[in-house]
Amino acid sequence: MIVKNPVESILALAASVFDAYSVVLFEAPRTGQGAQIMAAYSQGDHIDQNAVIYPGKGLAGWILRNRSPIVVGSIDENQAYLGYYKEDWEPEICSFLGCPLPDGGILCIDSFQRHAFSPEKQKLIAVFADMLSQVQGMEGKAESGESERYLHALDQLVELRRNYPGWKSYLGMIFPVLLEATGFTYAAFASRVEGSSTYIMEGEYPPMLLDGQKSGEFSIHNDIIGWVFRNEEAVYSDGFSGPAPVFGKREGIPAFSSTVCIPVSVNKSTCGVLCLAMEEARSISDELKAFLRLAADDLARLLEVLSLRYRIRMAEKAPGNK
Repeated sequence: MIVKNPVESILALAASVFDAYSVVLFEAPRTGQGAQIMAAYSQGDHIDQNAVIYPGKGLAGWILRNRSPIVVGSIDENQAYLGYYKEDWEPEICSFLGCPLPDGGILCIDSFQRHAFSPEKQKLIAVFADMLSQVQGMEGKAESGESERYLHALDQLVELRRNYPGWKSYLGMIFPVLLEATGFTYAAFASRVEGSSTYIMEGEYPPMLLDGQKSGEFSIHNDIIGWVFRNEEAVYSDGFSGPAPVFGKREGIPAFSSTVCIPVSVNKSTCGVLCLAMEEARSISDELKAFLRLAADDLARLLEVLSLRYRIRMAEKAPGNK
């Protein structure tokens, strides 16, 4: 499906992060009327673009009536009505996740897999709902500023995933996109094997720490990135209360003041850290935090796919398999 606008870019990114079949956004219903589809992103062509849902009818209608999130890990026949697919298509949807938006609309995500939405991803839907609300709030404004940059960057991330599906190529391409959107001057990604006392710097832009090397190995006890690995929590430092040196006191590395380090988790374990930094102090808005969380979760989704492929290859090479 071709992405046409920033809203659909967000829905496409959500589909990637949640490994969803479809992601559908409904506008707020008017008085006495149902809610119509505002935008949708799907792996198939079965979405009914003229669909209207009414409070209480089907899973989407339940959200509309109760204004509460809902998750269904195994859809039975009584729950099969979703309200946004064509009548002549027999849905094979097994899992459903949805939540209301502040403006009265609702966001629906579904999957062919049972129990597809872990508790962590159930929490993540609120990030997408907030960002979609920001997009709608920009309508009619002559200047959208920060949010517009992030929406454009999300659109670029979706395109990069299509054109550069390999890990190294994708990682190298996203750094300039993130820096241009956020205004930071340095970006890096570090990875760590669970239980290890060191992490590996897989890439950075522009090159500073690696100094021409393909990768570098560093202790998790000496710097901010290591702290994120140990504590599995994000770091947001604006620099106004003092510098936040990403790599401690290393020769040849600038004294970064502003730092953002986001944990990247696969299978409930922090296996990577996405880091952005700059030498000047700067404010760190909620919009910036939400955008970088989305970027980090997109990296996590790609790592999950690569991890699954690796496990499949190892299983095929195991004794007894040809």
